[in-house]
Amino acid sequence: MSAASLLWTLFSPSADVFKLAGSVCSVQHQSPLITLIIRAKKNCVAYFEAQTPQKKGPGRPPKYGEKVRLLELFDHQHLFSKIKCTIYGKVETISITSLDLLWKPTGGLIRFVLAITSRGPIVLMCSDLHQDPVMALELYCARVRIETMFDMLKNVMGVFRYRFWTKGLPRHSRKPRKNKYLTPPMGTDQKRKVRHCFDAYERFVMIGSIALGLLQLISLKYQNSVWREFQGFLRTKSRTLPSERTVKSVIANLLIVDLFNSAPGAIIREIQKYRFKKKMFKPGVLPEKRTPDPETALPKLE
Repeated sequence: MSAASLLWTLFSPSADVFKLAGSVCSVQHQSPLITLIIRAKKNCVAYFEAQTPQKKGPGRPPKYGEKVRLLELFDHQHLFSKIKCTIYGKVETISITSLDLLWKPTGGLIRFVLAITSRGPIVLMCSDLHQDPVMALELYCARVRIETMFDMLKNVMGVFRYRFWTKGLPRHSRKPRKNKYLTPPMGTDQKRKVRHCFDAYERFVMIGSIALGLLQLISLKYQNSVWREFQGFLRTKSRTLPSERTVKSVIANLLIVDLFNSAPGAIIREIQKYRFKKKMFKPGVLPEKRTPDPETALPKLE
């Protein structure tokens, strides 16, 4: 896998996805930018390449050779080699092999990785014919951490709750029937606004990802301090390492305390008075109307 390649894991194989991944190529690396690693179905079949006939006969020469049921290959143990591999965070000895076979939905070669682990046999499909089978298996087993990261980004950090919009982008239906009829933005200035809007999406998500990484670093390095400052209630601790949500609650409380202990500037006083103290009133009780102090009030802009 080249430095420019990406890993994409799916739950069920699809010919359209494989074709789309093969169409996105890098001119610099002379290889596809996306490498697919997908678990094959139990009834998946493939074919060997047909041998070139010695004598030309009528009709088109055959493209597909002998049919292979992938699960039946596990009966031929002489094709497998034993090696140590990390499976879901644990190092164990597995039996693994790989074959490049033709898959009819795509009409091309697919690298099939067959392995026998402590969890049973597994068959993976890889779009890169030069992919190391052991690395493909380890990357597929690491998908749980990838899914957990997206869950933290969505539900803890809220990085996908952005509301950036521009009038330069035409309105479209949320459920379009065919995307080829979507109206593109008109004019050079409108395209520039749409590009800036897309840049805002990416930067917002990137900043949230960096913040999530900082929470994880704080959890790894200062776990005792985090538990000491934690004011919530946990019925049982699943582990000694605090989660990203726990670290976020601790950091949020510490930032509020630091804000009240900071230097008494005009802006800080306004934030302390109207942003945080309103949340401290009891529900249903309106706060008293306060007259601003002429000495500390901000000057009015004319």
